[in-house]
Amino acid sequence: MKTRLAVTAVVATIALTAQMFLALSALADDKKTAHSLFFTESVPPDTPLVCGLVKPDKPYTLHVSGVASGSPGTFSIIFRDGDAMGFSVPADSSYSTTQALGGVPNVDSPSVMITQTGGVSSMMASVLAADGGKAFCTHCTGGVTGGTTGHASDGSGSPPNSTTTDFPVCNFP
Repeated sequence: MKTRLAVTAVVATIALTAQMFLALSALADDKKTAHSLFFTESVPPDTPLVCGLVKPDKPYTLHVSGVASGSPGTFSIIFRDGDAMGFSVPADSSYSTTQALGGVPNVDSPSVMITQTGGVSSMMASVLAADGGKAFCTHCTGGVTGGTTGHASDGSGSPPNSTTTDFPVCNFP
């Protein structure tokens, strides 16, 4: 009886371990999640984050947390068409938001940019892809300059016909 119970426990443990291994490797292979950090005291300074999916027109969930040290600040999720959602962070506090995004071409698909102002000294962003999407979350590439955020089909980083100058340009990967 004790031997059969021990064998059953070993088999169950092996089966559970195998399932966990397969689930983790499938998650890693499909790149369903991605994360990135932002810290104002980095050397060289961190650039804004760009997070979303590799291919457009798929849904994803974006989670952003910001911490304000010493003074209040904000972080913003900036869409490709220049619109933005801003979130206030009280001094010496944090604020988090979760947004369901994706599916609106050249707005929130395939990605958005995340910036900070004022006392927000650090941020963390996470992306969870749905429906076979592949997530990414990284710092802006190709430089950040005045202008709008976006991604024109020519790869210039700016949406066509845009006149907004409130946000930095982010050359999306």
